Amino acid sequence: MNKFYLDEVKQFYDDRYRVQGDSITSVGWSSVESQELRFRMLLRDLDCSKKVMLDVGCGLGDLIPFLTKEGFEFRYIGIDISSELIKAAQEKYKDYKKVLFIETDMLNFDSKSHHIDISVLSGTLSHKIEDNMTYAKAVIEKMFQSSIEVAALNFMSSYVDFKHVKNFHYNPEEMFSFGKTLTRKVNLFHDYPLYEFTLQIFK
Repeated sequence: MNKFYLDEVKQFYDDRYRVQGDSITSVGWSSVESQELRFRMLLRDLDCSKKVMLDVGCGLGDLIPFLTKEGFEFRYIGIDISSELIKAAQEKYKDYKKVLFIETDMLNFDSKSHHIDISVLSGTLSHKIEDNMTYAKAVIEKMFQSSIEVAALNFMSSYVDFKHVKNFHYNPEEMFSFGKTLTRKVNLFHDYPLYEFTLQIFK
């Protein structure tokens, strides 16, 4: 991933947050319901209780209230390249003792300094760049290596009848096959009402 791309995406989200503020649209989702569905698919059949969760591309930390509502006791680390989103999330959850936000991207994240049970990524790999597949595979591999139990990610699916010019759509079979190069234990979910799919890659 070249630095120009990261700077470009960082500026995009910084600017959008300045305009839209603490809103689901600031992080690119159309509704709380669709965002929560993505969370449910990422964590499908996983036990998140008493686990350390890494949220890659955490935005405003919306995974925190979802996990809380589900009744999980957890520790949370959120990383994002947007300084505006990170500052807002830090302020929003300043009274939470088991929450940490860091301004960085996954490839530069010092994962060796943190205990991570489960890592998740929702929507972060959707922007079209020069080489989406190389970057996505590098992120997946580092998330997998950094996680004690499982890395879970979602992607826009290539099985659609319309593609927006700014988005990159992934072939589910190709991503499943890559996951299988890391481990024998991979789940792929393409059975929910969004034009997306979810991978869970287990240690």
